[in-house]
Amino acid sequence: MNKLYACIAAAEEEEEEQPGSLRSDEAAVAGLVELAQRFSHRIEAIVDGILFDVSGLHNRIGTPAQIAGKISEALRAKNIRANIAVAANAQTAILYAQSRSGITVIEEGIHQRLPLETLGIDQDTLNVFRTLGLEDTVDLKRVPERELVARYGPEFRKVTDLINQNGVHVLTPNLKENHVSWNYDLDFPVDDFERLIFILGHGLGKILEETAYFGFSSEQIDIALKLDDKTTAEYSIKLSFPTMDKAFWLKLINLRIGNNPPPCEIVSINLVCRFARQRAIARGLFSATRPEPESLLLTVDKIKNIVGAGNVGVPVLVDQRLPEAFALDSEKLPAGREQKERSEPRPVLALTYFHPPLPADVSIFKGRLMYLKTRHFAGKVIEYGGTWKESSQWWTRRLWERMEWDVELEDRRLYRLAMNKSDWFITGVYD
Repeated sequence: MNKLYACIAAAEEEEEEQPGSLRSDEAAVAGLVELAQRFSHRIEAIVDGILFDVSGLHNRIGTPAQIAGKISEALRAKNIRANIAVAANAQTAILYAQSRSGITVIEEGIHQRLPLETLGIDQDTLNVFRTLGLEDTVDLKRVPERELVARYGPEFRKVTDLINQNGVHVLTPNLKENHVSWNYDLDFPVDDFERLIFILGHGLGKILEETAYFGFSSEQIDIALKLDDKTTAEYSIKLSFPTMDKAFWLKLINLRIGNNPPPCEIVSINLVCRFARQRAIARGLFSATRPEPESLLLTVDKIKNIVGAGNVGVPVLVDQRLPEAFALDSEKLPAGREQKERSEPRPVLALTYFHPPLPADVSIFKGRLMYLKTRHFAGKVIEYGGTWKESSQWWTRRLWERMEWDVELEDRRLYRLAMNKSDWFITGVYD
């Protein structure tokens, strides 16, 4: 059998819809999509159900009846009540799933009875058929097709196509997925993550292959390790660029988890790959050579393992008046994008700190700064601004420990001058 389709449709409810039915439970519908993804990559959501391509599963599961049985077992495990139909024609699978309760397997060339009401025939024509003693599809098949088409017009050919399992419905995947996942339960708990790299690499290859099938790339992979003490160790690896390089992802996962290993034995692995648009790379002939982002990120993670994750990152300004007022964002990397259009530059002063600060001699006359001298430079004070407290954190004692000024000398250089108790220092110079 070349083609095979499965359809799951909502079961009929006698009165009001019960919890667990597809019509009444959004969670059941989401569970249905997840269930279909176990059997197929080509899935179409239809009214009150779902259609998916199960071609080729005979090599792994068996006959169409066995495939339908596996789908039924998965539905029962999720406590979802629904009808199942498996057929070689997509329209036929939809028709029987929406018309018959339970499991229906339609073998090629074998017809199963259906009421004529299920074929979409108008009521007047149905009344005529009943007058003629035609009650179901088996009765209608006895009437020559050309006579039906001649009597009721070319549009009636759609009805005869349904009866003859020649429907023209084309499965069109219409689910907007944003991730794929992979789970693996270990046969016995493992306390060394490095022993799981082979299994992890297999799962990583699976989810990246599925991501590529949907036409996407990924810049985030989430890892959940279920542990022997009933807890879960979770890791989320986010990049500033999308990539499908399996070897890169595997090295990065190994580095991240190795830097913060789970506290006890691992019993199962769950991988989730988040979709992102594919990266477009177009380098000009005269573009500057720079390292690939994958190589840069791996190098950064290796450095983090040596010096600590909190000591590597991108400087971020802190919106407070503090000495050396910046922090390191360890989760961020430079964008690395070349600026093609430049706006009008604005004058910016950058302060370069001296480590250690330079001791200074300061001359004061009538409460004003007059002259400043260090072992490297000296000069008359032309202008200055201050006094400022070292810290904007008024709740700490450091607020009162040091006072600061910005000082301009006669050579037009600007310096940061500080007084700690009775000692004077030059802590930096403005560029």
